Amino acid sequence: MKNFILVEAPLTSEASYLLLHLNPDLPDEAREFKPFSHYTIWLTRQGYAPNTAKVYAEHVGRFVDYVYEASQTQFPADAEVTIETIIYSYQAFLLFGKGAANPIASRLADSLAKERLTGHNSLSQTIESSIRWFLQVAESKNRIAPDQLFSAFYTNHTEYRSQYEISAQKANSWLAGVIRDSLNAILPKRKRETLFPQAKRRDRKNDKQPFKIIAFPIERSVDLVRQPKPKKAKTFYRDMTLYALLAATGARSSEALQIRMCDIDDDEFAVFLRDPFARKTPGITEEEHKLLSWKGRDTELTYMIEPFAGIFWEYLEKYLTLEYNSSVDHDFVFQNSDGRPFFASDRSSRDKTFKKYAKKTGLLDITGISPHSLRHMYGTYTLNYMPVPGQATPGFPITYVKILMGHSSVTSTMKYAKHDTDIIGAYLQHANQYVSQRGEDSLRTIREEFHSRQLEILREEATRIEGTKHD
Repeated sequence: MKNFILVEAPLTSEASYLLLHLNPDLPDEAREFKPFSHYTIWLTRQGYAPNTAKVYAEHVGRFVDYVYEASQTQFPADAEVTIETIIYSYQAFLLFGKGAANPIASRLADSLAKERLTGHNSLSQTIESSIRWFLQVAESKNRIAPDQLFSAFYTNHTEYRSQYEISAQKANSWLAGVIRDSLNAILPKRKRETLFPQAKRRDRKNDKQPFKIIAFPIERSVDLVRQPKPKKAKTFYRDMTLYALLAATGARSSEALQIRMCDIDDDEFAVFLRDPFARKTPGITEEEHKLLSWKGRDTELTYMIEPFAGIFWEYLEKYLTLEYNSSVDHDFVFQNSDGRPFFASDRSSRDKTFKKYAKKTGLLDITGISPHSLRHMYGTYTLNYMPVPGQATPGFPITYVKILMGHSSVTSTMKYAKHDTDIIGAYLQHANQYVSQRGEDSLRTIREEFHSRQLEILREEATRIEGTKHD
C-alpha cells in the first residue's frame, strides 16, 4: 500500500488489525483510520476465523488505499469522478491495472504502481464480500461519527452539496449525509446482486437460437474437415483446426474457442477445457474479458475420438506454422486475422463461415447447422454408433457419454445425445421383415421362440460352468 500500513492491533484493543496513515504530518492520534478499526471489530464479533479475518482486512486495506489515492489525484476535467464511479472502477483496477480502458482505474493503477493483476475468482469471492461488508459497517458508523480522513475527497465534489443538502442538515453533518446516501446508492439492493459486475458464466446467446440446432450428419463430418483449401482463404487451417477439435471432443463452441496454449499437451496428445474465470487471462482487453463465458463442465480433460483427433493434431501444426501470430500479448490458441482472440469475434460471422464449409460437403439444407452441431454429432455418435470391443451392439452407455461431454447429470446428456431414430427405424424394419416373411401366424410363435432361445442360453452357460469345474 502507498498511503497506509496494516498492523496487528495491541492486545488492549478490541480490533484485530489497525490501518495507520503514513502521512508524517498527521499527529499520532489521527493516524488510525477508524472505519477500518470498526470493521475488524465487527469481524471478530461475527466469529470469523483469524486467517479469514486477516485476508478480509488485507483486501479492505488495499481498497481504502485505492479510494484515498483517488482523493489525492487530479483527474481530467471531463472525467466523471464520484464516489460511485471510483468504487465501480475498482474492478477494472484489479483485473486490468495499467491496461484498463477505464480512465480512473488506469490512472490509479499507475500512481499506485499496480503490477500484479488479480484473478476473477478472487474478486468475485473474498474481495467482493470483504469490501461489501466494510462499506455496510462504515456506513452505519459514519452516521454517528463522520470520518474526516476522506473529507477533502468528498467536499471537492460540489454536486453532492446541492443534492444532499437537506438530509445533511437534518443529520447535523453534510459529510455524514453524503457518505450514507452515496453508499446506499452503491450497495446492492438484493442478496444476489453484486458490488462488482461479473462476466456471465454461460453463453446466453447460445440459448436463444432462432432455429433448433441439429446434429451435423455423421456421414459428412469427415468431408467437412477434409475439404481442399480455397486459394484465397487466410484462416482455413484455423477454421479446420477448430472444427476438428469440436468433432473430436464434443466441446461447446465457447469452450473450444477459449483454449489457451497451456491447455494443449502435445506430448500426451491431450486437450483440456478450463474455466476462464478460475485463472488470470493476461493480454486481453476489458471488452474481450466481458465476452468470456463458461457454462460449467465436470471434466477438464477431453476424450478425443478418431478420425477427428488425428485430423486436429495435423491441422493444429499447420495452423500454428502458417497462420498463427506469435507476437501477440495473449496465449489464446484461436485468433482473428488481426491477432486478437477469436472468441471475441462476431458469432454470426463464425456461423456464416461454418455454413459455407458445410454446404461444400453436399448438404442441401443447412437450417439449424452451426459449429455447435458438431457437439450434437459427437454425442449421437458416441451414444449410438461408437464401436465398443466385446460388445455386440455399438454405442457407449449414456452414463459414459455424460462423462465424455462434461455434463454433471444424465438429464443434460439426454438433451444433447438422444438415441438416434435411425437405429430405432432399423430395428423396427428388421422386425417387420421377419414377421412379413413368416406370415401372420408367426406372432403366435414369437413368444415361444423367445423362451426357447433363453433356455438354450442357460444350457450353454451351465455347460461352460461344468467344464470350468473339471479344469
